[in-house]
Amino acid sequence: MTTRSALISGASIAGPVLAYWLAEAGWNVTVVERAERLRTSGYPVDVRGTAVDVVRRMGLHRQLVEAHYRHVPVQLLTPAGRRLCTLDFGNLINSSQAGDVEITRGALGEILYAATSDRVNYVFDDSIESLTQNDDGVDVTFRHGDPQTVDVVVGADGIHSNVRRLTFGDESQFVRHLGPYAAIWDLPGEMFTPGAGFMYSHAGRTAMVERPADGGPTRAFLAFVHPAPGTVDRHDEHAVLAAVREAFAEDRWRTGEVLDTMADAEDLYFDTVSQVRMDSWSSGRVALVGDAAYAPAFLSGQGTSIAIAGAYVLASELVRGDRPEAAFAAYERRLRDYVQKNQDLALRSDSSVISRTPGQLLRRNAKLVTVPWLQRLGLADLLQTQLRTAATDLSLADDDLRVASGSGV
Repeated sequence: MTTRSALISGASIAGPVLAYWLAEAGWNVTVVERAERLRTSGYPVDVRGTAVDVVRRMGLHRQLVEAHYRHVPVQLLTPAGRRLCTLDFGNLINSSQAGDVEITRGALGEILYAATSDRVNYVFDDSIESLTQNDDGVDVTFRHGDPQTVDVVVGADGIHSNVRRLTFGDESQFVRHLGPYAAIWDLPGEMFTPGAGFMYSHAGRTAMVERPADGGPTRAFLAFVHPAPGTVDRHDEHAVLAAVREAFAEDRWRTGEVLDTMADAEDLYFDTVSQVRMDSWSSGRVALVGDAAYAPAFLSGQGTSIAIAGAYVLASELVRGDRPEAAFAAYERRLRDYVQKNQDLALRSDSSVISRTPGQLLRRNAKLVTVPWLQRLGLADLLQTQLRTAATDLSLADDDLRVASGSGV
């Protein structure tokens, strides 16, 4: 039997999960990544619901738990900078009983890379230049590497997917801006004391800072509503800094001090809070997975989880049949409703991260003030009913892929 081959663009989360399962089934897999090396930094992400089942089937759940992100107590502040209450975000959003794990994107990426690097060919500092499909496969050219012909190509390369652009056209057709921008970067540790955390909001903007007690990086997270989302060039450092400074110019807390560190940050992330909405996630022998196909946006809290679940379902369908087109169609049928429910989470008007009007901010603060009491009474899960329902909406099939050893730890 001829070994089947796959080229995956993107070495973040969905790409390595897909690569793991295809390689487990005996495929020849190459992952191409435009970054020069594996990214080991990044903000905390959540693995919950169906995604927990996937990482258990991979035998990696225990590693994720051991590397989980440890939140510090976060002081919720009024617009005047006064403390309203102290929040334990680590126990608010996720359920340890259900196996949920919050982990930094970098730590998760390292675990997935270590689980695949011995049987998957990773190529860093390169990207796909062209894709030409034919009856027998896809002819691929690269910015640096030699051309290849593979059975399937999968874009797992994020919201600004190169594979999606080459196959479906400009991203403006598919990226739906929800209004806010988000900026994340590491701060000099001495700015805040170890174990300090703050959440400071006005209508239309929020600044959060956490400095872990265990010596991890002090991280700033800022989100703000922009009147024309998508118009700030995220590659232009001066434009980014100007937009953020304008948004937070009237803050009364330490936001200005935090912003003064932004220009020198080496790991700045800045982008719109956006979704990807597509009528189809595949064309011929080329498919998309994760944010490239169905980014749900930061405000859903589900991007990583649906990327993991989607990559697993895609691998299962590819291994199950001989025709990529049929496998891609089955993948979409199984995943579409699950993705829709999780994307809808980001469209709520009661976000805990950013409130767009003074009235919404008052209601949000009033709700968050009750959280410590609900946690003491064991009732905090009531606040996450919609999230939990969406996160567990996808069921895995008994005949889907499993590791050869059968480990589900």
